[in-house]
Amino acid sequence: MLKLLKKRIYPIGVDIGSGYLRMAQLGFDGEKLYLHSAAFEARPEECKAGSPDWQRWAVATIKDKIRNSGFKGKNIITALPSDDLFIEQIRIPRTTEKKIASSALSKVSKKLPFPAKEAALKHVVIDNPSANGELDVLVMIAQQQRVDRHLAIYENAGVELQGISVWPIAIVNSFIRFFSRRAEDQDVVSLLLDIGSNHTHVVICRQAALYFARMIPIGFNQLGEADMPVRLFAEIDASRRYFDSLALGCRIGKLMFLAGIGVDKEICDKVAELAQRMQVPAQMGDVFSAIEKPSHGEEDIDRRNSRISWATVFGLSLSETVE
Repeated sequence: MLKLLKKRIYPIGVDIGSGYLRMAQLGFDGEKLYLHSAAFEARPEECKAGSPDWQRWAVATIKDKIRNSGFKGKNIITALPSDDLFIEQIRIPRTTEKKIASSALSKVSKKLPFPAKEAALKHVVIDNPSANGELDVLVMIAQQQRVDRHLAIYENAGVELQGISVWPIAIVNSFIRFFSRRAEDQDVVSLLLDIGSNHTHVVICRQAALYFARMIPIGFNQLGEADMPVRLFAEIDASRRYFDSLALGCRIGKLMFLAGIGVDKEICDKVAELAQRMQVPAQMGDVFSAIEKPSHGEEDIDRRNSRISWATVFGLSLSETVE
């Protein structure tokens, strides 16, 4: 449920991806959302993601953008990078809320790339009337060491970290706030696509109800290579078919491509082809076009890398507005 009852400025969403650091802060003027400020910085090639140099670059960049890009306050909501998050869809015996996390961790422990005792876990219980007394659970797990690495970035940057979210929830936040507000959208199951620099995110949801999430390690940086677009959309289609096999009692009714206005026509055509095979309507959603932008910095933000969506970072800033 949206909590947009009075004028306010929301926390700063920070998305430190594999190629870029994005920051965005949204506000509400009593009638509509607006973009208070946003900032963008490419990761230097010599700073390998996750390295000490990368941490120092992230700290310095956040400090600089907070100081010089018009942000209000230092309250931050962020998400772990795609490479740091293990996601698995499982079914476990019905149990109490307190025991779901331990049961889910036990179920996936052998698949983790690190010891289960080092896991930091978030889970979402999926509504499935046909589960025969069991629970369908979407499990999202990170290694505590990597979580601590991100905590250190924000501590050293001198900001107030209000929370660490996960990219599937941030993407859903943006989708329902900007592109799924009509009454007829409330019961539609949607497949969301978000192509980044080196990853593609696939999310399936019904409004705020998250059903499925998967990261595919192919992004715009790889799509110029031979056969990569074909491989990517084969993986997306496989994700869709896997979701259909889960027997959750619902069918995908819409495909939403979250992308900037500069996205390649070839990719848009492939999205349309996928929607045609699925026999569902397709829509392109650019969060930047869906919101009033600030006068300062607008041209600089829109001009560079405009094909990549800002859905994740906008959704992080909006985390407090969606239950």
